[in-house]
Amino acid sequence: MGGKDVFAKSQADIDQIYDSVETVKRLSDRIIGIGPINIIGLDGILALLPIPGLSTVYSVGAGLILLVQGIRARVTPLTLILSLLILAIDAGITTVEDVVKVIPGAGALLGLIPGGIDALFQGHLYAAHLIQQDIKKTLYIDGKSTDGDHHANRSEMRATKGKKRIVYLG
Repeated sequence: MGGKDVFAKSQADIDQIYDSVETVKRLSDRIIGIGPINIIGLDGILALLPIPGLSTVYSVGAGLILLVQGIRARVTPLTLILSLLILAIDAGITTVEDVVKVIPGAGALLGLIPGGIDALFQGHLYAAHLIQQDIKKTLYIDGKSTDGDHHANRSEMRATKGKKRIVYLG
């Protein structure tokens, strides 16, 4: 598998990437919600369990999935950097919570404080939202760019509400 095989090749690939980002977002930060209010997700539930390391492994793994999907969809570097920062903060909170859990005698009680913060800070949701917004703002074109086609594609992008950039999938 070459380096280019990582990137999406078709609109169907982009749609699958968008859906997988949505799945991670929903599992991580919205298993339980009331209307538009996100109460808690798997990330927060695992943070509240007294098992050191479990929530960190999940948080980092889910974050890596989001970043890889963003790379596959060719989101902007700024989107990737912001997503990485948000996910690093989320993983850092989770790691602090896991370290506190192993302190003899104080771990269970003190672990609830960073665990509660981790449950409230929905980093996967924020990062996923950034990636999805970037995908929505992008006009994906099957194939490669040619000068004549690019001019027509730029016109199409400008005529399509919300589109800000073009990515060729070929």
